[in-house]
Amino acid sequence: MSPLFRRTLFWAILFGAIVGPAGNGAAADGADPRNADGRSNRMPIALEEAFLQVIDAPDWERLATGEIITRITRQDADTVVAQSMGRIQAPPRACFEVVRRYDQYTTLMPHTVESKVLRAFALDAPHPGAEAVDFWTRIRVFGFSTGYLLRIAHLPQPCGERLDIYWTLVDDPSQTTGCLDADGQPCANDLALNLGAHRFEPFPGDPDATLHTYTLTLKGTRWYQRAGLRLGAGHSMADVVGRIREALHCTE
Repeated sequence: MSPLFRRTLFWAILFGAIVGPAGNGAAADGADPRNADGRSNRMPIALEEAFLQVIDAPDWERLATGEIITRITRQDADTVVAQSMGRIQAPPRACFEVVRRYDQYTTLMPHTVESKVLRAFALDAPHPGAEAVDFWTRIRVFGFSTGYLLRIAHLPQPCGERLDIYWTLVDDPSQTTGCLDADGQPCANDLALNLGAHRFEPFPGDPDATLHTYTLTLKGTRWYQRAGLRLGAGHSMADVVGRIREALHCTE
């Protein structure tokens, strides 16, 4: 099975078949306490809950040559955690700013067909004053469509050497003012859980390059979500690193 087929199958199965054809919705079991309240300006989780250390001992020689390494684990029957690490030949701040181009995600990120910042605001907690956005996005592959509303926090460290972005779902996005999809319908989350983080920090031994660590925790309800991860998660997460490199005109 070719890497391209694996990547495409992953996006189709993981982000589409979790809920079936477009419009079926998800999260039938009720709200997860880790999801944000759209009426508040706080994050219900700390960075450490979204950024999990899945790759414990990275192979620095492979990373230095430009290879992207990945690891996938399973928290329980319905929840998977995946992480990728890659080197980008650009400073951390430049990478950080690329990922914040939310209005360009339909061209920046794989299979994204809708992207819209509903509001930008300062967090009340747990990082008072940190910049945040509520961001609606939709992915479509093989006719399957998955949309979700994320709350994304941006945490540049005071020293400027490490920059973190992390997110969670906003619960019941239909109650969020102005959240309509491209068809004019109220937004609906098609995942029960979507926690994630980007970390950008100087690459060891090369302060002009970035070590990018990308983490996802996703919860679905179908067996083929797990199959999709096993078949193509690593390749698909590597696609995101590749898109950041392309946006910065980097080659590895």
